[in-house]
Amino acid sequence: MSDTSTEYRKPGKYLLDSTFFVAFELAHEGLKEGLREASCLNCTQYRVLVKLAAAEPEPIGQKNLGIILDLKPNVITHAVNTLEDAGFVERIHTPGKRGSRVRVLEAGIKHIEQANPAIIAQLYRIFPTQTAPFRAICEAAVMAGATIEPPLSREMSRKFFASRALASFEVLRKRIEKALEESCGGATFSECRVLQRLGEVGYPMRIVDLARQLKLTSATAVRATDRLAERGWVERMSAPDDRKAVYVACTDEGRHMQDVVLASVDRIATQYLWSRLAPEKCRDIAMAGHVVMADLQQREEAERLSTLAQLRPLKQ
Repeated sequence: MSDTSTEYRKPGKYLLDSTFFVAFELAHEGLKEGLREASCLNCTQYRVLVKLAAAEPEPIGQKNLGIILDLKPNVITHAVNTLEDAGFVERIHTPGKRGSRVRVLEAGIKHIEQANPAIIAQLYRIFPTQTAPFRAICEAAVMAGATIEPPLSREMSRKFFASRALASFEVLRKRIEKALEESCGGATFSECRVLQRLGEVGYPMRIVDLARQLKLTSATAVRATDRLAERGWVERMSAPDDRKAVYVACTDEGRHMQDVVLASVDRIATQYLWSRLAPEKCRDIAMAGHVVMADLQQREEAERLSTLAQLRPLKQ
């Protein structure tokens, strides 16, 4: 690590605010949608397949596969069973030895080749790479994922860049979610995001506004605020002139938990991002949310203007 590493590890030097998590979740969901369009596999099963493909022609011990991917043994077993049933991999049993090794088959490689273009299409929809900031964000995110879960094959990473991006986002998402839950007494990722946003604005917010700003579904936002209220971290409020609108305000305990969430996010970012990436990549990651949110607003405004241009008088 260069001697500049201490500079970009200083608290507050780079921050992951609520806009970052909006961009991150949009990208993560978009890439998963690309996979759903082209594959019968879920993200975990696809990650296992891509990892085995990266090791080709060498097999990987099933136990080691779990360690490499940071997945529980039963999750790995289920994923390998699914891949084996699909004809994408095969187990190799060595007489006299416990456990088995797993090797990708040609059908598995072909499946990745077929799925990758659909993931690419989603990746480019979210991060149009002809635009420099989006390209930089995408590259920084993939590099960040690679520092947590290094690729076994650089050639495979270059050939299936979009699949690598999906794996990177999946790794980062799981690490962030796990760290927040452990720090915040089991609070979900959505609950922590609501607390984070309330801490940023510093005043009560309508649930509908929280959902819109955090790009959560109404149901998710309601569930998150309900659980926060049960924990005693927020209280629901109403306005005399608008009784249908439900506001959420942090309690004293909730404000303490906001500090815990913000400290946890900063610690996660330092551990997995700022301490592992070059300063320019750190800047790209820190700016990701603002770039994506600005693009979303432009798209929404363009869509609104397009709708207005198509308005016609109602027939009497």
